[in-house]
Amino acid sequence: MARRTIHLLRHATATPSRWPPLLFLHGGYVDSRCWLPNFLPYFASRGYDCHAADLPGHGRSEGRECLDRLGLDDYLADITPVVEGLDSRPVVIGHSMGALLAERLLERSLAEAAVLISPVPPNGTLESSLSLFLRHPEFIGAVARMSSGVFDDDGMRLLRDVYFTPATDPDELQRLVRIVQPESARAIADMAMLGWRWPLPPRRRPVLVLGGELDVVFPPHQVRRVARRWQADLQIIPAAGHAMILDHHWQSCAARILGWLHQTRSAAPMAATDGGRTGMAAR
Repeated sequence: MARRTIHLLRHATATPSRWPPLLFLHGGYVDSRCWLPNFLPYFASRGYDCHAADLPGHGRSEGRECLDRLGLDDYLADITPVVEGLDSRPVVIGHSMGALLAERLLERSLAEAAVLISPVPPNGTLESSLSLFLRHPEFIGAVARMSSGVFDDDGMRLLRDVYFTPATDPDELQRLVRIVQPESARAIADMAMLGWRWPLPPRRRPVLVLGGELDVVFPPHQVRRVARRWQADLQIIPAAGHAMILDHHWQSCAARILGWLHQTRSAAPMAATDGGRTGMAAR
């Protein structure tokens, strides 16, 4: 089957970079623009070539007409040629559902390293969904309205309470509102049933897991399961919620990633790998 064309945002560094490129993968219900205000310019200004992909059926990528038929395997299949087309094996930085796809790239040795922000836990989203339903029973209907472009006062309140924190200001909420779109029903089901998946064994690659102290979607105790799976470095960002990449916590998040990248580079110098592609040596 022909692969769908994937739209890619790029922020190149001002000078040639000897470090692996960064590939950013967004979460559900949004597109690559979630990285545009903060993360792409931040890391490009610090010497990294940055790329952010719209998953199939999202943003400006092909597949919107068949979105509900696309599952996580379809997302991965269409993203893989993008990864393979980069100059060297990337460090993949994924948020939420995007972190899950970053894990699958790691399983297939397609990524040099990964940063998993607010990642989907290994047992899937059923626990999270039940907890959210009990805490906010009106949230399911609100999500359906918001993904169709309807944002009323109740929806905005829920958006702040679930994805952000009480300290989030209206301007920060609007960053998310502007890029919300429908998500694939099949991908949502795939994440719910993740516990039934027989995953490939984790590869020995550097991994950083970041969670938000106040994340009610995937709280710290769920995020820790991802860190244990990868024997990863784990950092919990104080007072941050699920959408930390879009509110004022993004700077703390980005600074921790940058520090980890520097530390990882120092501990594992650049080395030639697969067919001349370069990257950080595996730990």
